[in-house]
Amino acid sequence: MIKFFIILFSTLTLSTTAITKQTDAEVNFLNKIFKNQIPKKERLIVKGEYKQKIKAIMGSKYKKRMFSYWQNNTEQVWILNSIGKYKPITAAFITDKCKVKSSHVLVYREQHGYEIKYPAFLLQFKETEMDKTLKLNTKIDNISGATLSVNSMKRMARTALLLSKLSNENSCT
Repeated sequence: MIKFFIILFSTLTLSTTAITKQTDAEVNFLNKIFKNQIPKKERLIVKGEYKQKIKAIMGSKYKKRMFSYWQNNTEQVWILNSIGKYKPITAAFITDKCKVKSSHVLVYREQHGYEIKYPAFLLQFKETEMDKTLKLNTKIDNISGATLSVNSMKRMARTALLLSKLSNENSCT
């Protein structure tokens, strides 16, 4: 019985640190964007109506309520995860004045659909905003064979814009 509790405690402790630790890809990306002067990590806790809006965007099973971001002047970097077909995609969105300034795929774990990492696809998100119905105001072209990955990127872009709006105290129009 004691062994069981020791194993349970160890597993919970190790899994918690693994979840909160940033990956090398995230750290490298932040160093590149902020020229090795990464600002302090900010946290945003989503409650109330915004919790429901994020569930509407990401899916009803999405449970995350605390989001981390980095801010430098008016630019914010949001690193988000969304399931492609089977595995999560880690992407970063740089927002500025409630628009997507740029998008980046940091870690792609699927076997198919890797084309979303290419600049030609990611450039479609530049200057994208979100309208009042929580949709992107720009049409994002799909990639044959990568529909689920493209949809994940669109969901994460919408979520980044919503979080940017919330962190900017609803200053977006």
